[in-house]
Amino acid sequence: MKEMGELHDAVSFIGRQTSIRPTIACILGSGLGDFADEIESGVVIPSASIPHYPVSSVQGHEGKLVFGSIRKDQRTSRPLLVFKGRVHFYESGDLETTLLPVRLAHQLGAQTLIVTNAAGGINRRFKAGDLMLIRDILNLTSLPKKDHTRTSHGRGERTNRLFDPVLQDSLLSTATQIGLHLQEGVYCWLKGPSYETAAEIEMLRRMGADAVGMSTVPEIIEANRLGMRVVGISLISNLATGISAAKLSHAEVTDTANRVKASFTNLMREFILHQ
Repeated sequence: MKEMGELHDAVSFIGRQTSIRPTIACILGSGLGDFADEIESGVVIPSASIPHYPVSSVQGHEGKLVFGSIRKDQRTSRPLLVFKGRVHFYESGDLETTLLPVRLAHQLGAQTLIVTNAAGGINRRFKAGDLMLIRDILNLTSLPKKDHTRTSHGRGERTNRLFDPVLQDSLLSTATQIGLHLQEGVYCWLKGPSYETAAEIEMLRRMGADAVGMSTVPEIIEANRLGMRVVGISLISNLATGISAAKLSHAEVTDTANRVKASFTNLMREFILHQ
């Protein structure tokens, strides 16, 4: 398969740049890329230098792979691969391109995937700047079409559970320990790139969506297919059309991310150090 050959080329290239083999991978969403700066003495590989690797065209997705660990006091995390920026499906219209980073992380040894994104808030109890643990997803795109069920660890039955409950509990516990309130809810994926109308947002609200965005779900489904443990966080960067009267813009995403950067970084640092 063409995709397998491209994956092999990318893995081989990275293997020549670093000997670090990550056990945890993290994809950073819009405006959240500064967390990668937490990695000390890391190896940074520009995504544009990796064979066949997609290059993002969206502001706030710098396009770097950072390998290393996080250190605090006497604690050191497990080896990490942090994707500083992602490529959205709407940029290429090709699902295989969108999934390459997850496949790459898995081939390099990552067993756990932390996915993050910036999302529009639909739940009326949310406010811009909240962080939301993704409890479940709504996929209204008809993609991906592959089976995303997986074999449950140690038991052999099939399950549709997309997120690892132990990781979710650990994230909630970490938030409590640092005094941060995490919202919880359902994330809905739409293809984008245009924002939703007020009528569409009302429809999504009635369907049970708490937040909506243009990414993340393909990565979650593929990671499950590969047998990785998954946990997800949404930054509620703005309130969706109809929930707020304000006109939506990507600049608002960046502004909100800058405002909550310290809280997000603290949560991620402590959560990863506990793994």
